[in-house]
Amino acid sequence: MKFLVIRKPRVGGALVATSKAIREHKEGALNAVIQKTIDCIYGVPGGGGSVAIANADSVEQLNENLANTPLFLFSEFEIRPLTDYAKYMDG
Repeated sequence: MKFLVIRKPRVGGALVATSKAIREHKEGALNAVIQKTIDCIYGVPGGGGSVAIANADSVEQLNENLANTPLFLFSEFEIRPLTDYAKYMDG
């Protein structure tokens, strides 16, 4: 299954991400692209987080993958399941 994952920095939280956590998150995301658990990932200019197309066998697996990222506690996520466009339009 494919999912649209929008990650935004958590605003007003007591926790602040360290530069180490940000670097580790970047490395993890780029490795996930190589491992094909993420198709692509883009940053949102101005510190707005990121947008990615993620692959997972289930919502539970996606949640586990996200929970194991260094910026999980510092982020808010919006998740949308995706479907094949041609199949969707054939309805």
